[in-house]
Parts: sequence; structure tokens; C-alpha cells
Amino acid sequence: MWRVCVDVHWICFSEYGNDAVTPPVPPEMYASCQFDTLFDNETVAYTDIIPTLGKAELYPKYFYSHRKPLEAVMVLSDFSTNGWRMAPMVVNLPLEYCLLAARELGRFHGECYGLKETKREQFESLVGKFKESRYGAATDPVWMEIMKVGPQRALKATRESIFGSRVPEEYLAKVGALLQDPWAHQQLSVRPEEPLAVICHGDYLRNNMAFKFDDKEHPDKPTHVMMFDFQTLRYASPMIDFTAFIANSTGYDVREKHFDAIFRAYHGELVGTLGSIIGANPADLPQHYSYESFLKEFARYYSFGFQIASSFLPILHEPMEHVFANVEMALEDSLADAWRRGGPRLDKELAAMVYEMYQLHQRFGMDPR
Repeated sequence: MWRVCVDVHWICFSEYGNDAVTPPVPPEMYASCQFDTLFDNETVAYTDIIPTLGKAELYPKYFYSHRKPLEAVMVLSDFSTNGWRMAPMVVNLPLEYCLLAARELGRFHGECYGLKETKREQFESLVGKFKESRYGAATDPVWMEIMKVGPQRALKATRESIFGSRVPEEYLAKVGALLQDPWAHQQLSVRPEEPLAVICHGDYLRNNMAFKFDDKEHPDKPTHVMMFDFQTLRYASPMIDFTAFIANSTGYDVREKHFDAIFRAYHGELVGTLGSIIGANPADLPQHYSYESFLKEFARYYSFGFQIASSFLPILHEPMEHVFANVEMALEDSLADAWRRGGPRLDKELAAMVYEMYQLHQRFGMDPR
């Protein structure tokens, strides 16, 4: 079974006929979502980056792609025929899923760091082939306004929650000021800063990973994970990936008890992979690869993942009938929907993230950024 993927949300066809058919995407929507850039990044991932890393078997098999004006085709293997499937839960992955996802991200980042350390010229050539596909150009003005609601809602929820007495008002005001313009904040966050900048997946969320379940004694226990959907490749801090994952795919009930285990799984896999590539003991790597350095990087960038979560989690907690439903609403209705979608359950999750950011920033003596 092959899938031919067409259009913004990958309209899928198989060699046996059409699996899904949707109306053509209007040219203005095609342009506004920067589809050409998204598609080109995905192609670079399968034709240049994955072959260079040398672990093609860890990703969907790529066969072919081409792009024309207002038309694009990519042929990938249908990995569901090999036992891969999405996690059954939409939000708040259980610990075993989180650990697998963290290790896989660590392996990917470790291999990219290995390429950066050993073949810098080739690494820079690869990085030069993809473009910023999400924060490069201004987006729909309605969505820009909707994005502003999430942080405000989170701060309100924090003040009204059990965390309200634990997080100083001065800190909440700083977060509010930082995220007053979410788009500008995200644009700054994705700019690469050395020495930790690396090739990032760019959208490492639960909906862009598949799991395999090979434990016959525990058939519901995931044993492997595979990342896909490389449309938002970018050269940036590795925490662009990790904070997006932790904020959007895990719940506070797991993070509160197991964050250290999840982060150590990620970091341990990263330095182990990098060490094996350059022939060094992980403990002997440069200081910027240390656990404490990466944890500080996480503290600096948690607001990036939090900002995405404040806009994306409402739709995951309470899905819309149509993915563009909020765009079709009047602005006033869209903003009201953003304030309430997901209800009290989501409010608790957003408040918990604000509290976690506060704890991290206190630990490292930094202001929100």
C-alpha cells in the first residue's frame, strides 16, 4: 500500500484507489499557510536529512515527490500495514508513551549534533535547504487575535487555582507582558542560538508520531515510536521540539511525578548517541551538552511550548466539528470560544504550566523569556 499525499492536510490516495477526496484548496489558503515551504521542508527531510543520518528504517519509507503551482504529490509507505498506529489518547500521554517519545527525540537530536560536530560543512549545507514555514510570514489576522487569548486565559486560571498563592503576581505580570504579542515571541524563539542550535523536527507532538506494540504479553504497551511529518523543519534550540512535546502531549499528573525521568531519558539518549558518533564518553562531552545545561535551556524555552499549548490544547481537549470552524466564526465568537473551549480541565493544565515555568525560572534565577 502506497499513500500519495496531496495538499495542506495530506489528502491520501492508495494504489487501489482514492481513500479520501476533498475539494481543491483555494489559492489564497494555499499561500497563507506557506504550503510550498511546508512541502519543500518535508521533501528535504526524506531526500537529504534522513539518508545522511543513515537510519531510514526508523522513518516512513519515501518513494517520490514533486511540486507544481497549487499542486504537490508525495508518495510514502503506509506504515500502518507494519503495525504502527497513533496513540489512542489525544492528550496527556501515559508515562510509557512519554519515555519512548523522549528517547526517540533524543536519538534524533543526538544524530544531528553528531553530524554538526563531525561534518560541519555538510551539516550547514543541509540546514540551508529548509526555510521557516510557520513563523516566517504574517498569518491570518483573526488567528493572530485568537493566539492572544491563550496566555491571558492561562494567567487568569493560575490566579484562580491552587497555584495562585504560589506564583507571585509580579511574575504573572511578566509572563503577560512577554506573551502580549505571541507571534513576535514565537518568531524570536525559533531563531538559532549557538552552541545548542540543531536540526529540529519543528512540530514534535503526539499527532506526528506513531507507536508500535510488539509486547505479546502486554499488547497495549507501546514498544517503539516513529516520528513523521517534517514540514516545519528548522534550525533552532532543541527545546523548540522538547517543550512543544511536553506542553502539548503530556499532562501535569505525569509531569509532576515523572518530569525528571522523562527529561533524563531524552538527555541520556541524546548524549549517548552523540558520544557514540564522535567516539567520546558522554561524561566527557563539552559542558554545553550537560544535563544542567539542557535543563536550563528547557527553562528558557518552556514559554515557546506553553504558547503553542495555550492555542492548540483547547482544540484537542474539545475538538471542533471542522478544523477551520474558528476561522469561519465572527471574531467576537472566535475569541469567546477560545476563552471557554476545553473547560475547567484545560484551565488546570494551563495553570500548572505557568507554575512549572515559575519554578524553573526561580531555580535558574531568570525572568520569563
